[in-house]
Amino acid sequence: MRKVITPVYIAAMLLAACCGLVSCKNGQKPASAPAVAQKPAAPVPTRREQLLKTEFRAIYITSWTAGIKRFNALLDMVTRSHLNAMVIDVKDSTGRVGYDSKVPLVAQTGAYERRIRDLDGILKLCREKKVYTIARIAVFQDPNLAKARPDLAVGAGGKGVWKDRKGLAWVDPASKVVWDYNLAIAKEVAAKGFDEVQFDYVRFPTDGKLKTMSYPVYKRDVPKHEIIRRFFQYVDQQMKPVDVLTSADIFGLTTMVEDDMNIGQRLEDVADYVDFVCPMIYPSHYPKGHLGLKNPADHPYRIIYDASLRGMKRLEGKRAKMRPWLQDFKLGAVYDKKMVRDQIQAARDACVSGFSMWNARNVYTESAYLEKLPEANPNPPLKDALLEEFRKRDLTKAGLENRSTAARKGGPSIAKPVRK
Repeated sequence: MRKVITPVYIAAMLLAACCGLVSCKNGQKPASAPAVAQKPAAPVPTRREQLLKTEFRAIYITSWTAGIKRFNALLDMVTRSHLNAMVIDVKDSTGRVGYDSKVPLVAQTGAYERRIRDLDGILKLCREKKVYTIARIAVFQDPNLAKARPDLAVGAGGKGVWKDRKGLAWVDPASKVVWDYNLAIAKEVAAKGFDEVQFDYVRFPTDGKLKTMSYPVYKRDVPKHEIIRRFFQYVDQQMKPVDVLTSADIFGLTTMVEDDMNIGQRLEDVADYVDFVCPMIYPSHYPKGHLGLKNPADHPYRIIYDASLRGMKRLEGKRAKMRPWLQDFKLGAVYDKKMVRDQIQAARDACVSGFSMWNARNVYTESAYLEKLPEANPNPPLKDALLEEFRKRDLTKAGLENRSTAARKGGPSIAKPVRK
């Protein structure tokens, strides 16, 4: 049934409208809803904070490759794949600086070798393609500096410059002149636009006639690991004002051993002073029998997961994140697409912060990176067993420390109560 609109109804509506207009003219606004208090805007994260939250997935590039057309092909591979970063040599283990550096000691020692013809150009190209760039600097293995400045070199007990098994010379890890030289290069490449500076060969020599070594600065009055700790502390002090992240390459065994292996490297000594520690946990580099395996290289998942989880455990409460080096080369086993991706799976299962792939010739298994990379498994098959091993180790260590403390105090050990 339709509603009939009468003249009286229309008059009432007009009267109500007029009253509303009069109220507005008299400044009487209709009641409004109470204002809702706005939450303060969240602080915008700094560039540094954003970078530290990003998973960087890199490949290694020599300074020679960075100076030829092949670099463009590798950059194209990175941009088409699920990779997003490049580690580029600026000073390698020969001591040669591959770009036209203005650091005085580079010119004085003849360290410059024309390899990267247009460093500014390739960095600009990487920025345009949103590829993160890491400058790699080999520090204490430096045959060029040792030859030009024998006063800084590791000596052979008065018989000239000492050389390792490969015939390569080293400089004294305790020399502040050496520290400042490498940091000058680090600051220079940071100013050119690298996102991160990575320090490699930050250790004492590992092979050769080690007993004949002599040092111009190091007096053997402190442990070797204390020298390396002081170096990274100095790196942190010097690089803090520079808008760049820092990282350190270290031996893979540092994730599981507690001493410095007589080379000065301990994970904990590095982790408070850089943003990323990068242990070289290549499966092919572990000895026969490691984890009870006849050939560790045949077991990429197990080796990488074990090393990564151990490293992550030891980094708890430390500044540095872990971004390991993984293997994309044939040694000990044929590393195909599956073997490469097994390593990535293991690293992600251990919750590391990215990874870098190593191939000394820069020849990579492209198909391994074009597909979506494996996601982290929330319940890795080896996790519980390893965590239980860590728990038992910590208990054993605590017991030994308690007994040692009790012995020093002349009191009984808490692990062996005194009978009343």
